[in-house]
Amino acid sequence: MTAQPIDRTHRKVSRLTAAVWLLSGIIAIGVFTVAVQFCSWSNPCARLDGPPEKKIRAASVIALARYEKSGSTLRCVIAEILKQAPNTAFYYRVGDEFRHGNTEIRENTDYGDGQILFFVGSPAEHCYSVAFSGDRLRWMGEMPITQLRQIIRDSP
Repeated sequence: MTAQPIDRTHRKVSRLTAAVWLLSGIIAIGVFTVAVQFCSWSNPCARLDGPPEKKIRAASVIALARYEKSGSTLRCVIAEILKQAPNTAFYYRVGDEFRHGNTEIRENTDYGDGQILFFVGSPAEHCYSVAFSGDRLRWMGEMPITQLRQIIRDSP
């Protein structure tokens, strides 16, 4: 007769153990979900993930910078502001050097003519660059700059 209370106690402990594991799993999933959301909120550059059209719409500033040779360096100089959202603080002007875009010249390397610079937020933070040669954006499916301008004009 003493075996029956032990079986009942064992069943209760088993159920309690299963409930604790289930609750732990639910909490872990919740923490993971919150962490992923926090990373996307705290990383403004995450808004530029996706196809070219999404990058263009999400950017608060898009600038065209041309390379200017200076000794063994290609200086990245802002030549045109293609897009600047209203009330966006942007601390570069046409003619300013964007030092993060500078590059040391190496033999047998084609750097293109310059870069299209994508910024997000206000103040605008640089998040993404794409090289261009002539009128083509190299890493955006060879999109013509004229099409980039059109998407900017058509964007809200």
